[in-house]
Amino acid sequence: MRAWVVRGDGEPRDVFRMEDVAEPSADLLAEAKMDLAGWVVDPAVLGVDDPNERALFERRRAAIAARPFYEDWVMLRVGVAALGLPDVTMARGTYPVRVARPYISGQEAVGEVIDAPPERRHLVGRRVVAVTMQPWGGLAPVSVGIGPVFEVPDGMSDADAAGFVIPAHTGYHVAIRRGKVRAGETVVVLGAAGGLGSAMVQLAAAHGAEVIAVVGREAKRTHATSLGAHHVVVHDGGDVADAVRAVIGPAPVHVVLDPVQGSMGPQSRRLLEPDGRWVLCGHAGGLAPIDPSFYMSNHTLVGATLGGYSRDVMRAMDAETQAAVMALWHAGKFRPVTTEQIDFADVPDALTAMGERRTLGRVVVRIDDQSSGTANPSGMLCT
Repeated sequence: MRAWVVRGDGEPRDVFRMEDVAEPSADLLAEAKMDLAGWVVDPAVLGVDDPNERALFERRRAAIAARPFYEDWVMLRVGVAALGLPDVTMARGTYPVRVARPYISGQEAVGEVIDAPPERRHLVGRRVVAVTMQPWGGLAPVSVGIGPVFEVPDGMSDADAAGFVIPAHTGYHVAIRRGKVRAGETVVVLGAAGGLGSAMVQLAAAHGAEVIAVVGREAKRTHATSLGAHHVVVHDGGDVADAVRAVIGPAPVHVVLDPVQGSMGPQSRRLLEPDGRWVLCGHAGGLAPIDPSFYMSNHTLVGATLGGYSRDVMRAMDAETQAAVMALWHAGKFRPVTTEQIDFADVPDALTAMGERRTLGRVVVRIDDQSSGTANPSGMLCT
């Protein structure tokens, strides 16, 4: 099959290569484990003889030695896959955890289940949306989906479904479960026109908060307003706290939802009233040390990511989140944030635009017959 493969570090336009690779197999997954960087796979199995990748594998394997094999997967024949900022930062080598090379990019996909372990066999033949982790990401005709895996509801297109799970589930975890956004609070959402930001604007508004959406370009104002933001602040590169205050005046801010960090995160913390929460949930602007003096303002620093929990806890969280977000979807209070569909060949250009913050919401990719090919019979991820 033809897939978008990354072997080095750099900008997507430089390191993304469309290559002929083998389809993943149930045999490869039978005794595999996972960590925050994806499947922990012996690089030799992927046709790689690199001492650095071997050392990385040994460290990862030792760190998860006590974990059980991961059996919550499904094999997908992919119809549509979503692009996300991790596709950019993984390629650059700036993602918070190192992703082993080589890997197929892509974090989320919709498709038909073609294989599964026993407890997921009931999904074979069904249309589902799932998270896809490296090295078998969603930018390929066949991928491996992991929890959360949900059947696509009637009335939701493949394109919308492909841009649904990660923004919706992460956004709920950040804003509601960890950020504890409540009715009557004032919430600032940084990066509000991105995939995650677009979801958090909707979720905070649906829970009765007054939402201030911060976007980077005037062209994104209409998008943020359509999601339910009460105020939109166009950040031109200056001090984001000053820009917000120019719009809302001295009104107290209870929560900052921050998928950006960089210089904007610490600036935005100045908006918070005592007991306010600064919720860190991404790294679009880069990772920087946190000034420990924040405690002097009686602010709470909250980290939020959908990882690090036990499998049973994750299953319960997935079910709770899906029920809550689908109820909002049925009520017309939440919608998928897919804004653009592109062809398979256009992935590097789209990720370049995403890295330059020129995209809105979620961009999805049609995985069509042009990406099909003959699998490498060796079973290795190699040309």
